[in-house]
Formats: sequence, C-alpha cells, structure tokens
Amino acid sequence: MTIYLNDALIELSDAQTIAKALEKLAITSCNGIAVAVNNTVIPKKDWDEYKLLPNDHLVLIRASQGG
Repeated sequence: MTIYLNDALIELSDAQTIAKALEKLAITSCNGIAVAVNNTVIPKKDWDEYKLLPNDHLVLIRASQGG
C-alpha cells in the first residue's frame, strides 16, 4: 500500500492504522506529535483505530520549543 508522509512516497506492506504505520516507520515517541490525514487532524486517541487507505496523504507535525 502506498501512502504519502510529508510529501514523501512510502510503501507499507499492507493496510495499516496510523499507530501501526508510525511504528513501522520507527517513530517511537509520539509526544508532541500531531497527524493529519488528507488535511484533517486525527486526534491521538483515534490513531489505533483510524485505518489508512492507499494514496492517503499524511502530514506529521512535531512540536518544538522556541520563541
């Protein structure tokens, strides 16, 4: 299955939830991370159940400190 993560083409072995996709992409720390799928922010509480579809566009945003 093909998805796009921050405009980069990613191949996943099969249909995934957001949580499983992040795990397979070695994103282990989800603190301070927001995920949008097709321009819709998905609450973290839904990541275990939200199923990704082929050609979905994910945007991963990591919060950072600064001023």
